[in-house]
Amino acid sequence: MGLAIFWLVVPNGLFLYYALVAPTSLQAALMNPIALVFITEAFPLMAVFSWLIHRLGIRSPGWLVFIIMSLVGSMAFSVPAFLYLASRKSRPPASTQ
Repeated sequence: MGLAIFWLVVPNGLFLYYALVAPTSLQAALMNPIALVFITEAFPLMAVFSWLIHRLGIRSPGWLVFIIMSLVGSMAFSVPAFLYLASRKSRPPASTQ
């Protein structure tokens, strides 16, 4: 979960910083064709991973939660966070004896 939190805070923090403090730098980055390739690559990957989640029958947290996490955070955040949530749901509860 620590890895997911790191990837949520660091890249999104940098994005928000440049969006608020230096919007011209952000606009220049978005006009860069190489940056656009990486940005557009994330959307098909998100669709493929969502399809795999649905196909494998992972109901909790589910493919829709994965898409929301990917759009709010990033793929670097949503994959480890989803894996953590899915593994946490599949573990049997610890006995308190």
